[in-house]
Amino acid sequence: MSVEVRTRPAAAIAADPGVIGSVAVTAAAGVGLHTFGTVDPMHQMLSDTISTTAGAILLGVACAGLVAAAGFLAAAARHTPRPGVVRALLGLWAASLVAVVVFPTNLPGTELTMSGIIHRYGAAVAVAVPPLVALLVARTRRLRTAALVTGGMAAVYGVAHIPAIFAGAEVLPYAGLCERVLLAMVLLVVVLTSSDLKKRSWT
Repeated sequence: MSVEVRTRPAAAIAADPGVIGSVAVTAAAGVGLHTFGTVDPMHQMLSDTISTTAGAILLGVACAGLVAAAGFLAAAARHTPRPGVVRALLGLWAASLVAVVVFPTNLPGTELTMSGIIHRYGAAVAVAVPPLVALLVARTRRLRTAALVTGGMAAVYGVAHIPAIFAGAEVLPYAGLCERVLLAMVLLVVVLTSSDLKKRSWT
């Protein structure tokens, strides 16, 4: 009598190739924003790169990469206990990324407009949702830890920028650096989330 043993290939513990590729596109566009843009990475927001045509295009590419990642994660969400909730959150995330591109921010020194307000709300949702999704699907300590750290960073960053979000006040010193660290953590959470979802498909 033989017993069939289902082995788990090395690829099963890695993130989905589609997610990795999408995040790579976003990361490459982010690097391009600093190469071709004129934004100070220490003190200015990435969204301020819309001041140049190349910056606006690269910002759109970066967001498109994450929208694609949301789609791949949504497809893998069928393996979760609450796929409907996870997919709803991922849909909200994708919509917020679209809003970031469609509704450009107000550049420093200009009057706050409705477009700028929508942009800022969209940006807030874009960094808040991935940690929530990660906590819903997490099977590993590393993902839970990354999600909690990223969520905490997003909360502190958001509270610190309430005056800028609601009143159009100047951003805090080194806000640009803090934003980039937070966005890097979001990308890490997205990749780790994909990895945990892939593990679920093998259990």
